[in-house]
Amino acid sequence: MFAAFCIINSLTAVTLPKHPSLYQISTRPWLYKLSQKYGRSITKLNDIPDSELKNIADQGYNILWMMGVWQLGPAGKKHDLADPGLRREFDRVLPGWTEDDVIGSPYAITWYTLNSELGVMADLQTFRRRVNSHGMLFMVDLVPNHCAIDSPLVSRFYEQFIHVIPSDRKPYDPNYYMENGIAYGRDPYSGSWTDTAQYNIWNAQMQTQLMAFLRICSQYSDGVRCDMAMLLMNKVVNQTWGYQQEKNGYRWPSAEFWKIATSTIKAEHPGFIFMAEVYWGLEREMIGLGFDYMYDKDGLYNALVGGNLDTIKGYIRNNDLAPMTHFTENHDEKRAIAEFGGVERAAAAAVVSFTLPGMKFVFEGQEEGRANLLKVHLRRAADEPVKPAVTAFYKKLLKSLNHTVFHSGTWSWVDVQSTDGSNWRLLAWKWKVGNEKRLCVINYSDQTGSGRIVLPDAKEKASGGTINITDELSGEVYNRNVEEVVSSGLVVSLGAWKSHILNY
Repeated sequence: MFAAFCIINSLTAVTLPKHPSLYQISTRPWLYKLSQKYGRSITKLNDIPDSELKNIADQGYNILWMMGVWQLGPAGKKHDLADPGLRREFDRVLPGWTEDDVIGSPYAITWYTLNSELGVMADLQTFRRRVNSHGMLFMVDLVPNHCAIDSPLVSRFYEQFIHVIPSDRKPYDPNYYMENGIAYGRDPYSGSWTDTAQYNIWNAQMQTQLMAFLRICSQYSDGVRCDMAMLLMNKVVNQTWGYQQEKNGYRWPSAEFWKIATSTIKAEHPGFIFMAEVYWGLEREMIGLGFDYMYDKDGLYNALVGGNLDTIKGYIRNNDLAPMTHFTENHDEKRAIAEFGGVERAAAAAVVSFTLPGMKFVFEGQEEGRANLLKVHLRRAADEPVKPAVTAFYKKLLKSLNHTVFHSGTWSWVDVQSTDGSNWRLLAWKWKVGNEKRLCVINYSDQTGSGRIVLPDAKEKASGGTINITDELSGEVYNRNVEEVVSSGLVVSLGAWKSHILNY
């Protein structure tokens, strides 16, 4: 019943449902955490106990994204230790940190070989097979905009990078350029990322090189999360680097790199998944370039953070959410509990995000109620206790979501009618596949909300004029008159930030 991509280049064929779930792990910090858990050194992919992979799969995840598996060079860590701003940030998020805690950014890659601390390339293939054997797909990173400043490409292929124009004179502006004139990586709205060198995607040889990296990813994984994917769009390249490109003799290409790359890789590896980190309202354009899923930060995430219910409702009702990746935290954002201001609102945001069409995206530690930020440059976050209430909530939520109805069912918006004028506080929608139905109701506000929801299909499971409705989050069972539910509606009242997932 799963409408899906079928990954045929895996050892074990894995079927991906239409609305999948993804679990993100920051690889080396996770191994550090496992070493503490098991009381022994776990530094290689081969050291990871199979029980850990089974546990992830048993929670219902379809994709395991291991962030930071590729090779880094010494320049990244050296850069991080020397950067005053980063040191201040380390002091803030991890008081008492040591140099051993600094591991370098996983987005300053020197080459697409497995990080030597994790093993060798054969180990990556073995790990992928292990992940597949548990019914999950294996996803890795592609960083298409830049590489580490100590990548061998930097010293060998000057023209494959954005660089100074002929009239520039040394010393070049150190805020934007390396000593050799190659530009540091950046986007049009930020300062430079001075541990990286900026690819020139308008250079044909660079396109060939990036395709080679992408082929490595497609040979050793089932999909890629493409970092800042929109930066390769021709109009964004022009916006960021147009002056340098024109002066150095480069012209706007006739085709978009992503359009060529996605179609080529999918022809070679049917079912291979492309997920884009994308912002600035460019999400829908990435679909046309061959991406399967797009970050839903500018849309749903920002709306939930903002908290305006009209904005949230308008976004959900007026957009196709199936190709979107919904999250309440990831490695680039604050932990959900910190961002949303507490456990209850973070939980409400999770129910909204994960019961909508599209991909459900959970970051490791989220289900434990972690609030302390894990910087990508560090191997650990500040210690904090696991929050049992959050763990219990996610156990119930994930169990409910791990059902065919949420993976391949039909989603529809549901109107909430007024009982006392507070119905505007409630968000509601339902899923249906066969006779399985779920009604999701979320009070995304700080006061009680009430209303009526008419359920014309409630009679399908009714018996003797009544219907039993089970809340899969609380376990409560409600016995209601089915004629009343069908005609005047089910009365729902929820306290601040509370939710129902009702099986009826």
